[in-house]
Amino acid sequence: MISDQDRRALLAVVLCFAVYVVWMALFPPPPPVVAEGEQVEGVEAVADGASDSIRPDTTGPETTGPTEPLQAADPSPGATGTETPVDDHAVALTKEGLRGEVSSENGAVRGLTLTEYDQAPVTTPIYAWLLGKVLGSRAEDGAGEGGWEAYAGGGEPLALLSEAGALVLVGTGALDDDGAGSPEEPGLYEVSQEAGAIVATRTRGDGVRIVKRYAPGAQPYTMDVTVTVTNGSAAAVSKPWVGVADAMGGDAGRFANAPRPLLYVDEDIEHIYDLEDLEGELSEAFPEGPVGWFGVGDRYFMAVLVPSEVSPDAGLVVDQLPSGRAGSFLLTPGSIQPGETHSAEFLAYMGPKRLDVLEGIGHGLDEAVEFGWFGFFSRILLFFLKMCHSVVGNWGVAILMLTLLVKAAFFPLTQKAYTSSKRMQAIQPQLQEIREQYKDNRELQTQKTMALFQEHGVNPMGGCLPTLIQMPVWFALYNVMLYSVELFDSSFLYLQDLTAADPYGVLPAVYAVVMVVQQRMMPMGSMDPAQQRIIKMMPLIFSFFMFSFPSGLVLYFSVNMMLTVLQQLLINRQFPDPPAAGAAAS
Repeated sequence: MISDQDRRALLAVVLCFAVYVVWMALFPPPPPVVAEGEQVEGVEAVADGASDSIRPDTTGPETTGPTEPLQAADPSPGATGTETPVDDHAVALTKEGLRGEVSSENGAVRGLTLTEYDQAPVTTPIYAWLLGKVLGSRAEDGAGEGGWEAYAGGGEPLALLSEAGALVLVGTGALDDDGAGSPEEPGLYEVSQEAGAIVATRTRGDGVRIVKRYAPGAQPYTMDVTVTVTNGSAAAVSKPWVGVADAMGGDAGRFANAPRPLLYVDEDIEHIYDLEDLEGELSEAFPEGPVGWFGVGDRYFMAVLVPSEVSPDAGLVVDQLPSGRAGSFLLTPGSIQPGETHSAEFLAYMGPKRLDVLEGIGHGLDEAVEFGWFGFFSRILLFFLKMCHSVVGNWGVAILMLTLLVKAAFFPLTQKAYTSSKRMQAIQPQLQEIREQYKDNRELQTQKTMALFQEHGVNPMGGCLPTLIQMPVWFALYNVMLYSVELFDSSFLYLQDLTAADPYGVLPAVYAVVMVVQQRMMPMGSMDPAQQRIIKMMPLIFSFFMFSFPSGLVLYFSVNMMLTVLQQLLINRQFPDPPAAGAAAS
């Protein structure tokens, strides 16, 4: 039996966890609010200098194999590097794990796919589909010829940037779509292959010449990018801005996986989940703090640019372009005088948010895996999760193994907590006598109580302290299950994607039932009515959110709760209620 004091401590811990989960689900960290029109006049990519040089035909680390040159595919006759192109064309971009193209539309990378990953199926939970039917909204979501369909599509190479996407947009002055031009001057780039690299060149009507060079990077999923802007006009022009943008839709947030502008500034990750904030004149600016990297991404993948050097007054802005595409852009005040040339170098990363890959590249890219305050523990647990997967070959089974390992590791602490609670329960009659006998003398009551604790070897914090010690591990496991790309598009039993919600609602229902069982095992006789009402509502509250959580996360919670119930049963048999406590209760 658990003492009233320990129950209160445990209730406080559980409520803290509930508040954390509910708060992060409903209110993700908001972006900084800026005044309307807070946009830098004139823009710059980065200052001159390079820590990442251009390597057209380099060889990467032994673990990645030789770096492939960026290959051309069916270039148009005009794409020779010297003639002005007159038609829309593209040059294929291929690298180990990557496939896309550099388009003459804006000289940027588009249609980028990750060949080593498959697109996850679209998941439609049965309860969401039924609700749509009842409300008459989105009733056809997930409906095939026979009606509702739990999983639809998937299997094709994962699209990191759509056909409307653009990695490395460049311009001067106001943000635009780079090369959109006008009917009289289409503004197409000339795209060609040169010495294993892809080069896109455009000379604008005002005489400004823009050259973008894409060369294969020495590390996985990377390219070395050089941007050169030459002012061939008679007047000064703003220094160039550089950005990454794509057409975006769907819901985005902590539990929804959709691409959004993503950036790392002042050693902190910034998100823009609500695209309505970018409509009209308003843009979200992040002018303070050193610039790390910027681009677009979702919970598991990203396409970003890392500048080699950044001027101290440079800033990042998230905005929507005239075409409707949204993205993030690097800009710096300043100008390029007539006849001058401005160059900037970037490392482009286009791939999964895998810690082992990102840590090898550096530049703070590993911060994109948002494990939060308990990231140290999350990295350790992810390591063990991978070890389990290497043994069993299935991520669902690996989650089960990891849950068992964590439970086993904390079993001595939990057993100590229950033992302390049993001892506390055994002396409840004596404690009650002391309270009654010395109710008018709080100091003496405390002295007698501590003497009783010492006599019976009871630690008043013995029941809740082990629980508090486990809290960092719980939060760390929670984030591992939520943000690890290793679980992306992984299947287990009837589940086709552990990063999506359970479309059948089985796991959330199992969790609710097990939580009710665990609640029934918790004695509530000495609790006040308010505490009892809160405890009884917990299965309903937690289960409601489990229906929207990724199924891999719910699998972990459900198995963990089952093990908790089993552990309580075993400990209750090992330490039955003492006769004194039973006599006092009767």
